[in-house]
Amino acid sequence: MKILWFPRLQFDIDKLHITTWREMCKEIKNLGHYVEIAIAGKQNNEEIFTGKYISIPIIRIKFFRSLSFWINGFLKFIISYHKFNPDIVILNLYTIWFSLLLMFLPQKKRPLIIVDNRTPFYNSASDDTIKINDRIMRSFTRLCYWYCRKFLDGMTVITEHYKQQVCKDFKFDVSAIGVWGSGVDIERFSPLKYTNKDAPFFLKDKFVLMQHGGITYNRGLLETVEALSMIEREDVCLVLIGTAIAGSKAKDDILQLIKKFKLEKNVFVLPPVPHAEIPMYISYCDCAIMAYPNIEYWNNNNPIKLLEYLAMGKVVMCTDMWTFRKVAGNKNCAYYLKDNSPESIAQAINVCYQNRESLQEWGKEGIEVIKENYTWRKQAQRLLDFIVKLQQRENNIL
Repeated sequence: MKILWFPRLQFDIDKLHITTWREMCKEIKNLGHYVEIAIAGKQNNEEIFTGKYISIPIIRIKFFRSLSFWINGFLKFIISYHKFNPDIVILNLYTIWFSLLLMFLPQKKRPLIIVDNRTPFYNSASDDTIKINDRIMRSFTRLCYWYCRKFLDGMTVITEHYKQQVCKDFKFDVSAIGVWGSGVDIERFSPLKYTNKDAPFFLKDKFVLMQHGGITYNRGLLETVEALSMIEREDVCLVLIGTAIAGSKAKDDILQLIKKFKLEKNVFVLPPVPHAEIPMYISYCDCAIMAYPNIEYWNNNNPIKLLEYLAMGKVVMCTDMWTFRKVAGNKNCAYYLKDNSPESIAQAINVCYQNRESLQEWGKEGIEVIKENYTWRKQAQRLLDFIVKLQQRENNIL
């Protein structure tokens, strides 16, 4: 089958997020199908994306960025559609309106049109206050889902949890929604590749905790730093690697906490590193920590970093909520926090520290979890299986 994919990806902003689509496109091709994907901007690093892609020119100025993406993207979509003649078109909530032109085609000549919505656009706050932006995005999502349900062929989401919510809240037929989640390149994220790597001098003889990704308020980072102030062990340290989100003061607040609690020798905030180097940094740590708040946003997610830690054989300290339980279950590779308070995090750190001789053995269970369910090949096959089911359903209708 031939798949034309128009997500809203941007080389200068979504360097890490592009990983998902890079790996999915690679595996779909390995499984014997054809896929063309659009990405805004121009490639300047083969590590970010390999192979051919449809380049969408954009103007890198606020407001004009979105406008230029929509105008140029729509034109590129029309051209690509006529050249490629796809069997499947995959859009997202930013590009869903590109499908309007295809509504004029006879049903028999129209490709299957799917909306892929990785995660909700709303409710990303960790408090009970629904921000104005969340209200706007909730209304926009409701409109898009109504259009998808009425006129398009199906939708894919990232977790079963979110699928259940969409079916309940937006009255979707269960068979019209597929699930494909995050994955891991198990050749790249293999602990065997890093058995002889020496840790940096500042991590020598330390019990190392790690979290990487965006530095925001809703990832339990401030609570984790405060928890370290409660640990009466000088050899316990925390490594944070990530990018401060634009407009957020979370990183500044973390640095102030480090200074307040005199943790300069125990907490290290490192700048972002290329995704290819993340496995090496994971290999330095004894445990990963993801003390996320138990909110709807995270329960509707499937964080890639969780899978990367498990693939590297690391035990993950994480909040006891659906998104983590779904992946790790009751395996020893996850130590569940009852909540993400500093007190609960400190308790978890102490337990893992006391069992540090067992962590490597516990982590092996995580490697098996990933191999069985969370490789990119598995996720690509889930998407393709869903497409086949939609095709069969469409043929029965016609």
